Amino acid sequence: MQQAYGLVQQQVQRLAMTQTLQQAIAVLQMSTTELWEYVEEAVTENPMLDWVQRERQERARFRGVGRIGDVAALAVAQPDTLALALHEQLRLSDLCGPSRRLVHYLIDCLDERGYLEIPVEEIAEHLQIRRIDVLAALRELQSFEPPGVGARDLRECLYLQLTARSGDVNTVDGAVLDVAIRTVVGEWEALCGRRRSQLLGRLGCSKEIMHEALTLIQSLDPHPGLRHGASGAIYIVPDMAILRTSGGYIVAANDVAFPHLRVNEEYRSYLSVARTEQGAEGDMRDYLLRNLSSATALLRSIEARRRTLQRVTEALVVHQQGFFDFGPTHMKPLTLKMIAEELGLHESTVSRAVAGKFVQTPRGVFEFRYFFPSRLESDDGAGVSAASVKASIKALIEGESQEVLTDQTLATMLQERGIQISRRTVAKYREEMKIAPSPQRRELAH
Repeated sequence: MQQAYGLVQQQVQRLAMTQTLQQAIAVLQMSTTELWEYVEEAVTENPMLDWVQRERQERARFRGVGRIGDVAALAVAQPDTLALALHEQLRLSDLCGPSRRLVHYLIDCLDERGYLEIPVEEIAEHLQIRRIDVLAALRELQSFEPPGVGARDLRECLYLQLTARSGDVNTVDGAVLDVAIRTVVGEWEALCGRRRSQLLGRLGCSKEIMHEALTLIQSLDPHPGLRHGASGAIYIVPDMAILRTSGGYIVAANDVAFPHLRVNEEYRSYLSVARTEQGAEGDMRDYLLRNLSSATALLRSIEARRRTLQRVTEALVVHQQGFFDFGPTHMKPLTLKMIAEELGLHESTVSRAVAGKFVQTPRGVFEFRYFFPSRLESDDGAGVSAASVKASIKALIEGESQEVLTDQTLATMLQERGIQISRRTVAKYREEMKIAPSPQRRELAH
């Protein structure tokens, strides 16, 4: 075969994330404490960076006093995050190049449960890469600990945990594991409906095997990300503040949460004079120029973080004004996608902006995620938030007198108010609020 050389024009898609973009994404994702630690290290390493009244900032940060007088520092026990643990596993992995950067990106897209809520197609479109490349990176992420991380729904989460046990023959019987996997993969509706006889007929196993398989499924963790970080408390302060005024609500950034930096004026002056030096002086100038570029990028990243949080918080005030005016019962359903579309941002950007961050409000300090409750249907079609339903359940239980309300009674009362909710959902919300079931409350009442 004869070989020939020639020019060929070819269009390809590839993931290209510059170092500046990676830094901006990382800064947006950081908590307040992580940001301060990152900035302190950067100032130590980069001579072009300088503090603006550092001592005053440090005193204010630890006393919790900034320009906004009523934003107090909060000593909140914030455990080591799932993202940190996953990034450490990625650092120790054999992945490299675009695959490594893409897994890094996906880690930052996970919610606190460890789920990937953003569709793969949207991520591929946003990064201008192929869907198959995103799926390949997701498979790598799903091999990390804890099992189930990176799942896109509960079904996939349970499947990942079951397949992770396939090599653990000492603790899981092979036949039981096989039935459990087949149940999750092929009989999901029957499993959710607890139709055991239907499962037995379709899977063709004994009652004993089916019982053990269902017990195994029930032992799995539906939220693997939440178990991360039982120790290692750090201290944070609210990033933003929502203040009530006579004219409504205003949003302000908490100065304490944002390190104030500037470019070192002495070195900048040196660069403006030293333009044509050679040798050692030229090397010094090149060194300072590289650091100037890095310093400028960091300053822009911090400002972009503040600006994004400001815009997201302002949008939250508009959507959840009922909560600020009247309390949790007036919380509205809200999703990250709704805010992203309204602000012209990508959903992953909003997800990073609110991850692990807090806001001071007239009703207390809340994590940003609190203002994105899930939706339940209502008779009027407008829908109600899970947070408002929880508040209603709590109010009804606190109003009990002689009659202790069962979960079914609570569900019926809420249905009469136009909220479409089942007894099982009432029980779930009650357990999440750590409220005892009706038999225990009845015993305490007597």
